[in-house]
Amino acid sequence: MSYFKKFKFCFIFVVGMLFVTMSSSLVLAADKVPMEKQYLETVYKNMLDVKNVHYDILLTAQTPMGDVNVTMAGDGQMKPMLYKNDAVFLFRDVKGKETTTTLQQYIEQNKDTVVIYSLSNNKWMKQTMPVGFSADKELTADENSKMELLMMQMVKAVKLTRETPSYKYMEVTLDSMKISDSIDEMVRENKNQDKNVLSMAAFARIGLLAAGDIKYNVKIDKTTQMIQEVAMNLANPIRKAGNLFLDMSQPKNAAEMEDFLTKSTLTMQVKYSQYNKVDPIEIPQMVRDTAKEVKTTAISPKLPKLQKTDIAVSGKE
Repeated sequence: MSYFKKFKFCFIFVVGMLFVTMSSSLVLAADKVPMEKQYLETVYKNMLDVKNVHYDILLTAQTPMGDVNVTMAGDGQMKPMLYKNDAVFLFRDVKGKETTTTLQQYIEQNKDTVVIYSLSNNKWMKQTMPVGFSADKELTADENSKMELLMMQMVKAVKLTRETPSYKYMEVTLDSMKISDSIDEMVRENKNQDKNVLSMAAFARIGLLAAGDIKYNVKIDKTTQMIQEVAMNLANPIRKAGNLFLDMSQPKNAAEMEDFLTKSTLTMQVKYSQYNKVDPIEIPQMVRDTAKEVKTTAISPKLPKLQKTDIAVSGKE
């Protein structure tokens, strides 16, 4: 168990990157390629109009310690923002021994906080985390236009890799610098921002800048003009960010951890279906009544101050 704790810092970043990836799925269609722009903007607007959706996620990791497979089936709705997830975690060590863990979750946003209900050992737990903004706020037409423009600017490039009578396959490159700047701008809009939100935002920005531009592939249904699948190789971004944090913190086992990152792979596939056909999600009253509140530890690493050149050098291939 102590060996796992050594990698806790990197694991938190991995989870954070996955969250960013899932949250940014709706902006995949933004593009500046003239011949595809009109089509992709239509897809983008269609995605913004989604009220609810079903998703299936497959996360696969291969490490020197063993292999990890995570399968998740979930439903999500926008207003009120609420998610229901059922996940299975399978760990297979180097000797072939398998350990399976299940997780059931409800996630809701209440004003500027996210509340997570998790079933563990047949007991419900409740975690409350500040996020610094309210997803339920109705945007004005001007605010909505600005948001659309901002999200489009996060997409650096789109390349059509393949096309069939039914689907378009595209490689999308996200501009990590602009995503980082957007996180900073969003956090600074609230002058009374919670310190935990500030810590998490700073942590995410450093990780993004170290990871560099992020690429992934999308599959678009040409009939509905909606995104059907997202596939991403996370190994390189995680490796870059992890190595930067190792350089900054200088742990005693840095060489061991760097070797772990170098020899590990991580891929993710997300499939979307049942657009606007998912039944309303409700958190059972029993879950709300019996869930035990647990303290959420903020991500607030004690990191040294960095110069821009430090990040640029550490982020090189």
